[in-house]
Amino acid sequence: MNRPRPRVLYYAHDHGSGHVRHAARAAATGAFDLVVATAYETAGRVLPADVDLELLPTDVVPGHRQRAGSPLHYTPTGPVIRRRFAALLEVAQLVRPDVVVVDVSVETALFLRLAGYPVIHRRMHGDRTDPAHELVYTEADHLIAHYGPELEDPEWLGRFGGKTTFLGAPDTAGRRGVRAGTRSGARALASVSPGASPAVTPAAAPLEFSVVTGTGGGGVRWTDLARAAGQVPWARWHVYGPVRGAPGGTPEGDSGAGGPLPPNLILHGWTDDVPARLREADLVVVSAGYSAVADAAASGRPVVLAPEERPFGEQEHFAAAAHRAAGVPWCRWADESADWAAAIRTALRDPASADRLAAAVLVDPAEYRRRWESAVQYAASG
Repeated sequence: MNRPRPRVLYYAHDHGSGHVRHAARAAATGAFDLVVATAYETAGRVLPADVDLELLPTDVVPGHRQRAGSPLHYTPTGPVIRRRFAALLEVAQLVRPDVVVVDVSVETALFLRLAGYPVIHRRMHGDRTDPAHELVYTEADHLIAHYGPELEDPEWLGRFGGKTTFLGAPDTAGRRGVRAGTRSGARALASVSPGASPAVTPAAAPLEFSVVTGTGGGGVRWTDLARAAGQVPWARWHVYGPVRGAPGGTPEGDSGAGGPLPPNLILHGWTDDVPARLREADLVVVSAGYSAVADAAASGRPVVLAPEERPFGEQEHFAAAAHRAAGVPWCRWADESADWAAAIRTALRDPASADRLAAAVLVDPAEYRRRWESAVQYAASG
């Protein structure tokens, strides 16, 4: 007789789309009956149609400042918070999950754990040695990470690796069996030679770069994009995602000021098919968010990581780990001294760094499902 599938309640934080995208990947495994609870208003556009979605009220309390010395991150009082946690508890009581996955929130994980539910909490990069993270890593029944152990901080791995499942991301395109390279082949290698064309002209047949900015921080400043594109004038930089302050404004950005965009910088706004935009490029530049890195690794193109500002320095730490483990070059968008030309040339000369990144992030979909099943079973067993 077939055993019933586990019931899983997946709490997805509403800062950016990445948390909901991870919930969608978990749902696609078919390993369990999944209900997603989130305040991310457009979650329904990301999740599979057959996934139950419970939209939570906001937890934003304008003007709240966490009390100095508090061991937690965010504990305002008032009706907004009462409605939020009452709704979350109501969903949990309705779903009756075998396990709750919290991606991510220390306070939510502790609330549901104290309410009597086994909790799996997501591990992310960054400086997370504060008391709140230490508490949730200790109290959670299990931990998950969307990357391989070779990208983990060795000290953290030694302390908590034994209760962590390193899920990675499903390699749905079969990327791990393909070597990375540009679309332009030999012409791309010629572009990194000392005699490379100094500017984009029709005769120069410039390389095409796809740049994807993150949704979790309001976008990259257009001046940072312009500085990067200006250092590599022999390529066209196609930008997808939010951009702040572009001249004339963009659908995702603020109205801008300053000078015109460089001729080799093209702002496309958002795209619903990021993987396709990456595959059609000679090289990809993406934020160091987990979903963006998975998309970049799957593209089969040379990769440069461009960490954006996030809490706890998450993306910068992840970019540094990818460089340490796989040799992937990276530059901070906000760093005015960043040498983009050197990073681009490094990625083009060593496209195998993208292969090493793929090996550290992507896993066979059947193995991805098996790892999810193991994590849920471990947490549910107490």
